[in-house]
Amino acid sequence: MQASKSQLRRQLLQRRRALTAMQRHHAAQQLLIHVIRSRLLLRHQHIGLYLAHGTEINTLPLINRLLALGKTVYLPALPFGRSKQLWFHRIEAHQPWHVNQFGIPENQTSVRVRARQLDVLFMPLVGYDDAGSRIGMGGGYYDASLAYLRRRRYHIKPRLIGIAFTCQHLTLALPADSWDVPLHGILTEQNLRYFR
Repeated sequence: MQASKSQLRRQLLQRRRALTAMQRHHAAQQLLIHVIRSRLLLRHQHIGLYLAHGTEINTLPLINRLLALGKTVYLPALPFGRSKQLWFHRIEAHQPWHVNQFGIPENQTSVRVRARQLDVLFMPLVGYDDAGSRIGMGGGYYDASLAYLRRRRYHIKPRLIGIAFTCQHLTLALPADSWDVPLHGILTEQNLRYFR
């Protein structure tokens, strides 16, 4: 019998929590190497990322490198009201910050876009499989923000790249829901690889 998403989420979070501080630090540095070597960013300017929270892999070194390369970097902000569609706010100098309901810092700027305006979106996840399916934290914000991609037959922006430790990989196919949007690739401490 296949485990439910909630059972898999618990198992995968436990794996991630078991990593040492040294493993976490090394993984964050390796992300930089793989992104630069991949040449993914040579042809893309508007990059969506996120600030790591809890036991997620640290994204600050990657954010800082992208800014140093002159890329325009955007971070997600939770929506107000009933909508679950994320806004992505451009990182700017001297901008105001606040902490959202999940304890994650969010930047607030006058320049904000929706996911469809990004070239590449690096996404957090709890687990992923070999087909590019992902399990998130269960809030549904990314699925709601990317729902338009399910209605398109041909690729449109952004390219979706998950960020994870390799221990978050599942060899069995994840249970799929109708609202799931698959990843184009996965970035781990081992490599950046693309799904078919």
